[in-house]
Amino acid sequence: MSPSADPAPAPAPAAAPAEDVRMPAPELPEVLNRANGFKSVVEEAVNSASGSDASTDPFKLASDFAYTARRLKVFTIGAGFSGLLMAHKFQHRFPDMRDIVDHTIFEMREDVGGTWLVNTYPGVQCDVPAHIYAFPFDPNPNWERFYASGPDIENYIRSTVKKWSLDRDIQYNTRVAGAQWIAEQGQWKVTVETTVNGVVQPARDEYCHVLISAQGVLVHPNWPSIPGLRDFKGHITHSAAWDHDFDYSGKRIAIIGNGSSGIQIVPQMTKLPGTTVRNFIRGPTWVYYRAPPSKHLGRDDPDPNPRYTDEERQRFQDPEYHLQHRKGIISRTNKSFYIFMKGKNNAEGMKFASEQMAAKLNHDPELCEKLIPKWELGCRRITPGPGYLESFLEPNCSLTNSGITKISEKGVHTADGEFFECDVLVCATGFDVSHRPRFPLIGEGGRDLAEIWKDDPESYVSVAVPHFPNYFVMMGPNCLGGHGSLVESLNWTGDYFVKWLRKMATEDIKAVAPKEEVVRAFCKYGDQIHKTLVWTGSCTSWYKRGTRNGRVTALFGGSAQLFNKLITDIRAEDFEFTYNTANPFRFMGNGFTAFEMDENSDLAWYVEKAEKLEDSQVVEGENKVDPKAAAKARFNELTADVSNGTTIST
Repeated sequence: MSPSADPAPAPAPAAAPAEDVRMPAPELPEVLNRANGFKSVVEEAVNSASGSDASTDPFKLASDFAYTARRLKVFTIGAGFSGLLMAHKFQHRFPDMRDIVDHTIFEMREDVGGTWLVNTYPGVQCDVPAHIYAFPFDPNPNWERFYASGPDIENYIRSTVKKWSLDRDIQYNTRVAGAQWIAEQGQWKVTVETTVNGVVQPARDEYCHVLISAQGVLVHPNWPSIPGLRDFKGHITHSAAWDHDFDYSGKRIAIIGNGSSGIQIVPQMTKLPGTTVRNFIRGPTWVYYRAPPSKHLGRDDPDPNPRYTDEERQRFQDPEYHLQHRKGIISRTNKSFYIFMKGKNNAEGMKFASEQMAAKLNHDPELCEKLIPKWELGCRRITPGPGYLESFLEPNCSLTNSGITKISEKGVHTADGEFFECDVLVCATGFDVSHRPRFPLIGEGGRDLAEIWKDDPESYVSVAVPHFPNYFVMMGPNCLGGHGSLVESLNWTGDYFVKWLRKMATEDIKAVAPKEEVVRAFCKYGDQIHKTLVWTGSCTSWYKRGTRNGRVTALFGGSAQLFNKLITDIRAEDFEFTYNTANPFRFMGNGFTAFEMDENSDLAWYVEKAEKLEDSQVVEGENKVDPKAAAKARFNELTADVSNGTTIST
């Protein structure tokens, strides 16, 4: 064959089957040939690098994977809504908490419910719409009325606890008698007393890493300080400790107070046969339907507390429909926050509320003068109070705003020289709302929280206190208690606590507490916001610790939306940290995470898909409304006459 001749063509290779198409190996060969894959490689390297003193020297390589959680012992005080929300989060909502938290709830009473276990007086009901006053994880579609009664709420709480086994970690009849921070251990020493068959057992000390106060402020009765109160020879009862064994029919009844409980008790006592009722008040209060039930129900009903129809309750069985109903109530409530801002909107609200109250009082000039406030709408808590105002049109019910000078054996004496002889004295004087612990709570350096909060309680966004490490509070000072859904805010707060517990457990943190200067700044700036809100108005209220011109210490300075945003994420820069060792990066462990040891984990989870440039992002010159500018314009409109006519600068 000539060297220049072309070689014969080679035969064409056969086409490979589709299933033989080559794909990259999921792991590299050097990993595949190991019996336990990559995990064995890591363990071998760690074992060779770790010294015998790795457990004592925090800068020696640790054998644990990064972010390995340590177990935390958590005590919660109280089994009302707040404490039970925490139980649900640890047991159900956050599965990782099951491996982190050892939980105990100390409840001083014999059952769950908190304020709804304590308050059983006639007519007790919640003045928040029932469908937004419920556990967010298991809302009740079967409420009987728009505003739920106390017994209905208590029964709902009990049934929810049973359904979700939320009483698993509760120790009933166990009172916290004291708590002290032990800095060396990074733990709280909590002294508790348990009552068995009416006998208080010897106190015992128990220890926890984190202490949560879920006690609330509407639990402990506040008895009035009136000369001669204990000299009264008739029957004395308190709204928060009602005596159900006594027959109130045919009695002359003095009711002291016109807060929420007094407003609900008066019509109930007036309805009883043969009673004569007198209500002793210090001043007027707003009894007003800010958003009548008809606005939420979409139907007219003359009943101030309408029953839900069978058809409505049936529709609520659909979780999506029920969700939209609940969201509608909360949305309308949040949108009406402007009524709490000083200025023309509040003035218009005052006019409308005054007209509504006057109509219920049949425009009686004396009653209107005594009962309709001149101060801002919402300065004190607005109460719907069905039947309260109308009671004073009945022949057996009256009131006086003359101050009580003393109580004698047979009745009540007032500053105008009048004497009301009575058989029953009802103290509807509310609760100790000072926020002060009713037991010694001792933080860093022997600080006693009851003394610190004696005159002016301050907290970090209502949830934590400087110099009290690992102590978290539900409904602390400046909480979201005056607007929106309280239970929703408690739910957000519980989620916030879980984030801290997760961070502490996985980052080897021994103790956390807010910085004192941060809390001071938060409170100082909150005071400025409060100047625009009616809670700093000219009334006397418990929001200001029973003063007229004092600081608002009970309520958050701002909207529900702002409160939510503040506690959605941890602002770590606001806190002092103490770690378990001298190495704040000890939690990095052996340099790897347990996640990447799992052969089923997607180790390329962070690779992003290409984005598409939307047409709306490249339009030029088009006239568009700036949402931020529009929001500021609306805010300035609502606050046009706040702060001497000045507005917020744009």
